[in-house]
Amino acid sequence: MTALAWQRAGTPASATPRPAAVLLHAWAGRAKDWQDSGWTAGLARAGYDVLVPDLPGHAESAGVRVPDGLEPGAWTAGAILADLASLHVKHLAVIAFADACALAGHLAVRAPAAVVRVVLVSCDDREGLPQAREAAAALRDPRSRIWQVEVADLLRRARSDPRHDPEGLARWLASGAWPAAPRLGALETPVLVAVGTEDSHRPRAPRLAALFPDARLVTVPGDDVTVLAAPLLREAVVDFLSGIDLDTPLAPW
Repeated sequence: MTALAWQRAGTPASATPRPAAVLLHAWAGRAKDWQDSGWTAGLARAGYDVLVPDLPGHAESAGVRVPDGLEPGAWTAGAILADLASLHVKHLAVIAFADACALAGHLAVRAPAAVVRVVLVSCDDREGLPQAREAAAALRDPRSRIWQVEVADLLRRARSDPRHDPEGLARWLASGAWPAAPRLGALETPVLVAVGTEDSHRPRAPRLAALFPDARLVTVPGDDVTVLAAPLLREAVVDFLSGIDLDTPLAPW
């Protein structure tokens, strides 16, 4: 039994020396986004055990609430690792999109022996989304009068799936954060940072890559949304994951 709702495809982790591929959707997204964009099937064809959760407050995990007073990314990282242990997954490569990149960071610092690769797509060193706190307040009070375009856009995203929990999504907006920079800087995990040529994160993406001692930065066609569909991105990610030495036993966690 897992705390979160998961989709799974590909070769079971117990039948392959490769780490499982864990895909993290953006705020107000859902696990199905990875399926619709072809990532789930593509990584499954490449021989990976592919696991995709609906994050707390989202879609099939809408009933899962981050406890009061806790940072969503740090708490969710613990829930994900507990779920993966119950699914008999011992090592994983994390692929995160947009604001879910911070959650990938929490997973890496919480279980550095388990997380053997990290891929961060369309994000940078800044925390949160534009007008995040204003949007969180509006989600908690539907009577709010919205005048900022950024807030209205976030509310549209939150309402894109009627299963989403407004309070759960508001908590992500109000208090989601990266782990402390020194913790990221202490990681030995190889990291791939990817941005699109027209991506709003492109100017600051090198700052994010610089936080990690072993990181590479790639640029592929696309903007903040379309970058995920770029064939060159998928090729770069598969190549990055294939760099794991499968002949060397992975350390336990």
